Amino acid sequence: MKIAIYQIAYRLGMHPKELAKAVLDGDVTGEVPGGNPQAKEAWVDLLSLRNYIEWLHEKGQVDELRYQKSIRHLDAEIGRAKARR
Repeated sequence: MKIAIYQIAYRLGMHPKELAKAVLDGDVTGEVPGGNPQAKEAWVDLLSLRNYIEWLHEKGQVDELRYQKSIRHLDAEIGRAKARR
């Protein structure tokens, strides 16, 4: 299940460049063609992103409020993606 970076980044409280860096570093499954996170072809895997947010929370790099907001948005997107199948 994938989604365009520009569609999900701000809902998670992240800048698209920050999310693209995580993809390019190999922390999250996805693709950023040409290094442009605003491109419509730049995408990220929702389940991989959810695991990444959980990992950041466990390391203490994401506060509780941002973590809960991110998980809520990701779960909603995952639900929508499953409904489309």
